[in-house]
Amino acid sequence: MKNKLIILLLIASAGFADAQNMTEWNGYAQLRASSNFDDNHGFALRRMKVWFKSAPDFSEKWSYKVQTTITSFQQQKFLLQDVKIGYKTGLFKFDFGQFKPAYSLQMFQFDYKITAIERANVIDRLYVNSSLDIRDIGMQMKFENKSKLFETYIGLFNGYGIKEYRVNNNGFMVTHKSNLNFNPAKSKIKLGYSVAFRQAENLKLKKLLPDTVALNGTDFRYNFFVLFQNKFIEFQAEYLNANLNAQNANGYYLLSALNINKHQIVLSYETYIDMIDETKDKPYYRIGYNYIVNKHKLRIMFDNYFQISDNNIQNYTASLQLQIFFKN
Repeated sequence: MKNKLIILLLIASAGFADAQNMTEWNGYAQLRASSNFDDNHGFALRRMKVWFKSAPDFSEKWSYKVQTTITSFQQQKFLLQDVKIGYKTGLFKFDFGQFKPAYSLQMFQFDYKITAIERANVIDRLYVNSSLDIRDIGMQMKFENKSKLFETYIGLFNGYGIKEYRVNNNGFMVTHKSNLNFNPAKSKIKLGYSVAFRQAENLKLKKLLPDTVALNGTDFRYNFFVLFQNKFIEFQAEYLNANLNAQNANGYYLLSALNINKHQIVLSYETYIDMIDETKDKPYYRIGYNYIVNKHKLRIMFDNYFQISDNNIQNYTASLQLQIFFKN
């Protein structure tokens, strides 16, 4: 009841501010049915997000954003994701508060715009704050030149995510990301990299380290990415690597989409090697179809996700998802 009340208050306050031309708000819901056609079937609220942020009339230099989400994947847990204040001067922008550290390509593509029904497995495992509720508390600087050909970020964060707050914290995390943006012949090309260094103290990293192991020491990660898009074809790939006290985990994905009017055919290949002996590090494959009713405002997605071992399909899941925005 408390979570629902908070969401309603956020929507109401955003609506009032919107009337004053000071705030923009929106949100969306993704409803999903999934099955392995054997012993696992179900319906879920994959996510429902609501956010409000400063409108262009709010200030020439200052901005803010607050975003919340709720999902069946966390037992309908309400999560306050983004609470940040921004300040822009010239070609620089500074963000302060709670938000995603700049690292990786796909992690910074909106959930509602990604062609695949889920982010790649390797992104969910090797993003700097995976299993730590993605966000962190800190500050970040962005520089972008006038032509927007080059952009770069550098950030300083607590380094332990937002699942807890530590009064006495001996750790920290520094992140850096840079990329080049080209737009030849109505196409989009992006090339870039990310690096991060964390001094960790008693940090649990689920699905990367065994549940019984906590990281005390250094965490160094790096990432390379490339993207190509035009009206008909979309392709992107990323490689990620994490070195935790001289132990190594890495992986990559290839994601492509063919656009035919309102129809989208999605193919992907992912591979990931962790530090847990019991897991089987077999590649995952994805074959999907999206019907775009009204761009990303209303979209239907059908997804097949599976592994292949000994010439047999394993760990197969089929999903059907409806995505709908609250405001057109």
